[in-house]
Amino acid sequence: MSLDIVVVNYHTPDDLDAFLASLNQFPPSGPASLTVVDVDAGEHKTTSFTWARGTARLMAVDGNIGYAKACNRAAQLGGHDVIALFNADVQVTEHSLDFCQAALLADDDWGVLGPCQVDARNLIRHAGIFGTNSSPVHRGWNEINHGQYCDVREAITVSGSAYFIKRNVWHQLTNCALYREFAPDAAGAFLPTTHYYEETFCSYHCRDHGHKVMYYGPVTMIHKWHRASPVGGWAERQMPISREKFRKACAHHGIECD
Repeated sequence: MSLDIVVVNYHTPDDLDAFLASLNQFPPSGPASLTVVDVDAGEHKTTSFTWARGTARLMAVDGNIGYAKACNRAAQLGGHDVIALFNADVQVTEHSLDFCQAALLADDDWGVLGPCQVDARNLIRHAGIFGTNSSPVHRGWNEINHGQYCDVREAITVSGSAYFIKRNVWHQLTNCALYREFAPDAAGAFLPTTHYYEETFCSYHCRDHGHKVMYYGPVTMIHKWHRASPVGGWAERQMPISREKFRKACAHHGIECD
């Protein structure tokens, strides 16, 4: 059991520090690597960080290339069994990394896994996305967390802010002939959108290739939510553009979507 951890930071150095502090407090027990991607760092540039568990990399990226491209670039550098992709405003919790990767690896049918996520006020920010490809339903959004969503359940997708995927599945999706036709320059399985829908396509694509996407409620992580961009800001204004690319990618692959 081994893990490649990728965290993407965009102008939130304090959040990155908190993520790294949580990671050092609650590290994985097995072999692991850590790649910190500093996007459009400028005056917020990360110069050093502490990680004593394995290989550590700092990847500085000029300009705002978006979450998908940052994750794709970093994921291709690793070689462990599971890739864990994180927003910088996430904090891992005790045993969460071990439990998530162990659950994912224990079932050959599982390809992707996402834990429950709550913000600093204990409001639910992810409790699984269910329904159908054409009618997705975000469960529990904005509810106070009372542990009501601690189930393990097959989902249509899970949140990209804390996203676990088997490396062999990541490679399969990246090298899919139809995906390569649609996104020939993509360095990984996250659809290279401007912002949003990158992990949604990855999950739909994963399921189309016969792997399950699982919501894993026994683990809860902290996700402060919307820290790198204000609600209604530039990132959210990219949503219609990204949705259109997502729909075209699904259509190219013959995958139903909304």
